[in-house]
Amino acid sequence: MAWPRDGVARPQAGGAEMRGMWVTRSWMTSPAHVAQVVDDAERHGLTAVFVQVRGRGDAFYLGGPDPRASLLARQPASFDPLGELVGRARTRGLQVHAWLNVNLVAGATAMPTATQHVAVQHPEWLMVPRPLADTLLPMSPRDPRYAATLATWSRKQSATIEGVFASPLPEGAQDRLEATVDHLTTRYALDGLHLDYIRFPSPEFDVSRAALAAFRASLALELTPAELATLDGRAASRPLAFIDTYAARWVSWRRERLTQLVTRLGTTARRNRPALKVTAAVWPDPEYARDYKLQDWARWLRDGLIDAACPMLYMSSGATYERQLQVLADGAAGTVWPGIGAYKIDPLETARRVAVARARGFGGVLLYSYDSMSAGVGRPSTYLAAVQRRAFPEGDSSQAGAAR
Repeated sequence: MAWPRDGVARPQAGGAEMRGMWVTRSWMTSPAHVAQVVDDAERHGLTAVFVQVRGRGDAFYLGGPDPRASLLARQPASFDPLGELVGRARTRGLQVHAWLNVNLVAGATAMPTATQHVAVQHPEWLMVPRPLADTLLPMSPRDPRYAATLATWSRKQSATIEGVFASPLPEGAQDRLEATVDHLTTRYALDGLHLDYIRFPSPEFDVSRAALAAFRASLALELTPAELATLDGRAASRPLAFIDTYAARWVSWRRERLTQLVTRLGTTARRNRPALKVTAAVWPDPEYARDYKLQDWARWLRDGLIDAACPMLYMSSGATYERQLQVLADGAAGTVWPGIGAYKIDPLETARRVAVARARGFGGVLLYSYDSMSAGVGRPSTYLAAVQRRAFPEGDSSQAGAAR
């Protein structure tokens, strides 16, 4: 795609453009970090910050079911990263979207130890992959070897598995996540709720006993007493008997449970803040997302369960980016804000990709992430400045508050 003659890619007329950036939890660890995020966002023509307030089952805010993040250990207990950021953003006309890693609750290198952490309180909710079924299903989830085995296996699969996940399948797990969203949207004046890692790591998950029991319960009312007794007999020696017998139903049931979770979280958030936007970071290819991650985001968008999808187009190849963007432009039914992997490309290419998204008719973009675009605390971001000159020139940022 060619640049305009003056080298500046301007948004199309009509409506406020989303110009967001993802801000990871490493920039929520002190008042100075928070202040710089807000200053840089305003200074460089952005309209919204998507700030990570739940990274690994921990909290970068006050209260709620999750434990205070260990990264905040050096700060006084009164320090409220999200509250600080919301307060500063309000005076600058910036939107704040609370970004939650929903199912990813631990890295593979170190399991959490805080007594309030979901992995400590409810190890039975941790997702188990099918290759570990024979090892973990006979073991109590309270056995220290249980979580350690999960972490070790996940570490060996680090090319495709990001860490240890909690399951969205048990009812209690959904209740706890809903309580987190209820707390956040009640306590904080948020513009958006942003759901990330709201997916399964792969189709091999989750065969934990809690998930298997929930699936059995979903079938119990449909099977005859004789059929149920027969399957229970098989499951006594073959715990995966129910999911193997009803393999297609097992796939669709897990996908539907994840969709039900999206519905619950969105309903709660909008009840507390009717103007709030619910968005999700999603796998770019909707068919792959649906079949491999059980993340039916095209349906979520079509049915209004989310207000916008944010496909993670994190590739270094500009040609690949443009091809995937065109697929989204041709097929997505609803608002899509493409996510640009700024950490893989230079600022000129980032600005060019913003221009491509505008030319395809998208109403905004998100940049991933502030970490890669910042030069550090107290230092000006030459990366964002370069992007602004070509993509977000001064004067256009006057629309920042219009999307509230």
